[in-house]
Amino acid sequence: MEQCKGLIAGIDIGYSKIQASVYSYNSRNVQTVKLTEDSKEKTSLANVVAECMRATGTSQIQSICVTIPDYHSDEISAVRDTLKKCGVSDGRWQVLSRVESFAYYAYSQKKELYQNGTVLMDYNASGIDVYRLYCNKIGDMQYILQEHTLSQPEGSTIEKASHSVTLYMTEYFKKHRASSVYLTGMGFDVDRLPDEFTKVLVAGRKAFVGQNLYVRGACFAALEYISPQVFGNVCLLTDGRIKADIETDISEHGRPMKFRIVKMGTNWYMAERTIDFIIEDVSVINFQIIWPDGKYIEKQVDISSIPYREGKTTRISMNVKASSQDKCIVTVKDLGFGEIYQASDSVIVEELDL
Repeated sequence: MEQCKGLIAGIDIGYSKIQASVYSYNSRNVQTVKLTEDSKEKTSLANVVAECMRATGTSQIQSICVTIPDYHSDEISAVRDTLKKCGVSDGRWQVLSRVESFAYYAYSQKKELYQNGTVLMDYNASGIDVYRLYCNKIGDMQYILQEHTLSQPEGSTIEKASHSVTLYMTEYFKKHRASSVYLTGMGFDVDRLPDEFTKVLVAGRKAFVGQNLYVRGACFAALEYISPQVFGNVCLLTDGRIKADIETDISEHGRPMKFRIVKMGTNWYMAERTIDFIIEDVSVINFQIIWPDGKYIEKQVDISSIPYREGKTTRISMNVKASSQDKCIVTVKDLGFGEIYQASDSVIVEELDL
């Protein structure tokens, strides 16, 4: 690992332990970091970052991606705050859901392993989360889409629930194509998979078992974040991502134009933009919510409470921030116009349902 190039790391925060991996510039591959017992505790993300830096012999951080199982705003904020305390600057960190990190892992493999779709089976305390990822090409763009089902087997491990899980997956693969299937989670953490179950998995596809899929995927995502290779012309639309473009109508030098505010495929917690406008005599702002197939709906935000001033002196600030993968909050403020007009107290807040 070359010190001057900086740390590229993936970290998976599990319910009981943390895993870490780093990108090696020498081997051009992802390598596992063997953590000390103390740093495996869930509360010691800062220690894990320090161990990754010691393991690679670097004092600079290039890119860090953290994967968490409970993908909610409080958990994301806690990770963000810890990374900032570690000195990780904005633009060098991201937080992904586990299915997002799996997507980065799966699509960093050979094409033959994902060309007909790929399936993840995570056997956890809730049951088996089954995710299928597949590509859909529209025009020049590739979209990775997700299907999710939950199976609740009669047992906490595959050894105890072999028959019911085998029947479930037999029916599942009759309806869903897949080039590969990946198994992870405590229910699959066994010495040997039952033969009847294995036969179903490998019938026309490759099968893999591992407890490090998420951490390796996080490291691939950290690398992709600074050097797009796999997702250069691919839009990831799994859980945790905004599923549509959000645009509005503007005029530039007298020409009507579409202005994109939020790009589909953005992690929802990173989807935020603030724009200042000089507006004409209008009482609403029009938004277009556009899906990958080109279909769209229009929504309006009423701004009639902002006083209109003639001579192009009505100036506003508009902030659009996602509150989840399905909703955005639009905040519009009157900015006044220099020393000529003071800003009014008018502030408009509306929710856009995507």
